[in-house]
Amino acid sequence: MTAAHAAEASDPLALVTDERIAAFKRDGAVWIPGLLAPEWLALLEAGLDRNMAEPGPQGFWHFRGEPGQFWDDYCNYTRIPEFQQALAESPIAGVMAKLFQSQGIWLFCDQIFVKQGGYSRRTPWHQDSPYWLAAGEQLATMWIALDPLTEAETLEVVAGSHKFPLYQQAVAESGEYIRQAEKTGAAPPAQAGARQPDIEAEREKWPIISWASQPGDVLIFHPTALHGGGEMREGGRRRSLSLRFYGDDARYVVRDIPPDPPFPGVAETHKPGDPLRHAWFPQVYPRQG
Repeated sequence: MTAAHAAEASDPLALVTDERIAAFKRDGAVWIPGLLAPEWLALLEAGLDRNMAEPGPQGFWHFRGEPGQFWDDYCNYTRIPEFQQALAESPIAGVMAKLFQSQGIWLFCDQIFVKQGGYSRRTPWHQDSPYWLAAGEQLATMWIALDPLTEAETLEVVAGSHKFPLYQQAVAESGEYIRQAEKTGAAPPAQAGARQPDIEAEREKWPIISWASQPGDVLIFHPTALHGGGEMREGGRRRSLSLRFYGDDARYVVRDIPPDPPFPGVAETHKPGDPLRHAWFPQVYPRQG
């Protein structure tokens, strides 16, 4: 982290300015450089290393066995003490509360992506909301890259696409569908809605935003926003942690496709429109207990 980054990180909540709150509402994504100080990055890196050494049941190779495969694992918060400590002691949850202007913040899930050891394919353009069993304006992922990245290697977002409808998710390109099919043997369910535009084939037509990243910078984006990850060059490395949160206005919804992960017990205790409150989703702000 540069001296400028360190200075900014000395008061992380001050970085959540009115302009950045407005940018999140307008674009569905906001970039906050220098948000996380080195001690929090070290803690999160230790948690990611533990997660890699001890994979969870959701661990999955995208494009397994093909050139450019990369690793994905999620919902390991309850067994990764470093993730728990980071959310209890770092400014992350407070930043989300200020950005959302929400009284409470809940963790929806944690997720790691690791692209290293050679060329890695780009993450295809997609929306996350079809897999969330929550809807609302106060939903977002904080994307934290632990390695320096060029603008071509980082995560990209179509500005304003959080206001788009939910598109059908492409079976051939979706790790989530592949994962579900491998686990259950079931064919992907029928979906309502339009087919997703081919963003990559017509990049010049879309307001794509992205930023070169240094450790400590974060990208926060709404799960309905169309986003995709750049490919990694041979010998490059991109280790990232996605912390997914929701605020007071989040409500339980039933989508066309099953939630991934399934979060057993939630459907049995919630009706559509209910506030999302379940042991799967710990409240991280204000800190409980």
